[in-house]
Amino acid sequence: MAAAKKAPGKVNEAYLEAQASAVRNSLPAHRADEVFALAAEAGYLTAIADGNDDEEEKKALASALELLSKGLVIEWETAHFLEQSSARVQAEGADARCSAIGARLAELGNAEAGILIGAIVAYASNGIEKAEAQMLEKIGSAAGLQRNQVAAIVKKARA
Repeated sequence: MAAAKKAPGKVNEAYLEAQASAVRNSLPAHRADEVFALAAEAGYLTAIADGNDDEEEKKALASALELLSKGLVIEWETAHFLEQSSARVQAEGADARCSAIGARLAELGNAEAGILIGAIVAYASNGIEKAEAQMLEKIGSAAGLQRNQVAAIVKKARA
């Protein structure tokens, strides 16, 4: 997937809402919570891929998770997800976390949610940089998605 260098812009909320419905309809409530936590970690990994952990990306992550979860995940919970994600990445490494997140999202049948949140986070600051695109590809690959499938999700993330 080529890095799509675009300026920050509006999130495709209709697509995000469709994903929220798909998550809620495909899983019992306790599993939907797990998908949201995994999506948050995918967003965190994407945010740190370029070596910057900026406020724009954190705000985008919180906003996207709130939209994806239809309000079930609120901003302070996102902060908790980010703390947990940081600890896991420090303990296991980013590549191991990409594999774990992708595999679990695939098991839950919701790989698209994690890639979507990661793409929204990447778009939040300077567009999708090469390192961010590679992180999304690693998560997608671990989830069983082809590179072109990841690229299609990334494109749909923007309005």
